[in-house]
Amino acid sequence: MKRVLILEDSIIVSKLLASLLRAKGFQVTECASVSQAKSNLKGLDLAILDYRLPDGTGLEIAEELKKNRPDIPIFLLTARGSHVSEDVASKAGIKKYLEKPVEPETLMEHIDEFLMPEE
Repeated sequence: MKRVLILEDSIIVSKLLASLLRAKGFQVTECASVSQAKSNLKGLDLAILDYRLPDGTGLEIAEELKKNRPDIPIFLLTARGSHVSEDVASKAGIKKYLEKPVEPETLMEHIDEFLMPEE
């Protein structure tokens, strides 16, 4: 089973993403802060990170993951109006940069590009 980290401070968004991914066969860990996510980085196959969080940014987690697992697909979610340059996102190891709200089908298409759950 593929393991996914969702770092999102909106409980509604986090639960929606987690439900979608669990239905597709993923094991999901939900975190609402950078500090909480830092203790859940081992054994991941995919990370979906919110950009703005109460105690930092998803880029911090992306950079941490990139150091230890440069191959892991990392998606960065941003609210409308938040801007992260493509260059900054790329250097942090971001594979996809998606603006919220993200349609579930669109998110799954992007995930499928990088990772398919084990049958």
